[in-house]
Amino acid sequence: MKILIAGGTGFIGKQLCQELLSAGHQVAVLSRNPSQAQGTLPENVEVIGWENSEAVFPATALQGVECIVNLAGESIGDGRWTKAKKERILGSRIKTTQAIVEAIKNQGVNPKVFISASAIGFYGPCQDEELTESAPAGQDFLATVCRAWESEAYRAEHEGVRVATVRIGVVLGNGGALERMMLPFKFYVGGPTGSGNQWLSWIHVKDLVKIIRFAAENDSINGPVNATAPQPLRMRDFCDVLGKVMGRPSWLSVPGFVLRLALGEMADMVLNGQQVIPRKLLEAGYKFHHPTAKDALEAIIK
Repeated sequence: MKILIAGGTGFIGKQLCQELLSAGHQVAVLSRNPSQAQGTLPENVEVIGWENSEAVFPATALQGVECIVNLAGESIGDGRWTKAKKERILGSRIKTTQAIVEAIKNQGVNPKVFISASAIGFYGPCQDEELTESAPAGQDFLATVCRAWESEAYRAEHEGVRVATVRIGVVLGNGGALERMMLPFKFYVGGPTGSGNQWLSWIHVKDLVKIIRFAAENDSINGPVNATAPQPLRMRDFCDVLGKVMGRPSWLSVPGFVLRLALGEMADMVLNGQQVIPRKLLEAGYKFHHPTAKDALEAIIK
């Protein structure tokens, strides 16, 4: 099938392009800088120029497209969450999703499926409760963003489009969050943040892109989908595994108040966790390539 990706030049998007091409799909990517995108994406990827979510959606972008994947959005992990930053985090997700759904409606082109990224931040801070896709939304900033983001995506159902919102956990791969987590370990000062009791629900990037492909190819997948490995860990246990794989000790914890001084409200994302279970994927028969943190980290680091 032909698959159109918004946000296809990022950390996840590039690997998703490769995964889809290897499966025999046609791939097109929306980009604000087509010439730059063509230099970083596989040569078989079609690049379509689109200035931003407020510009007119390209009239030909949806022609022949059977699946749309939306990964676009302002990074939540770069910089303090000032008022302006929070507005960009929310606005970038809502406007892009809204523009895609409006294009489907106005151009009269109905793809079979719309896969929109979301995040496990949907559930808000939780203690030890196991969270499946039926768990209610939280009330903090990230939960508010995810609720609004998903709500916009589900508007495509009114046009007869199957919609899946992929709630992504902490993505492990070469780059991204893991690079930051590894840095103190390299200098022998690694360890858990906060109490270490909070849950970390993670996913290897290889599994994440395969999950998105799985959702695109399987008509039975719709609604929210937890994109996390089946074995979440408490932060201290994850750091123990990371230290062992790196051959470094995990001993120096970072107090919560220090993180809050450094990061402001964004520290809550690190200090509060969720124990998320990918029930829908497991019931649908998806087989994880990296089901344990040890296996995932060894695949990346070694």
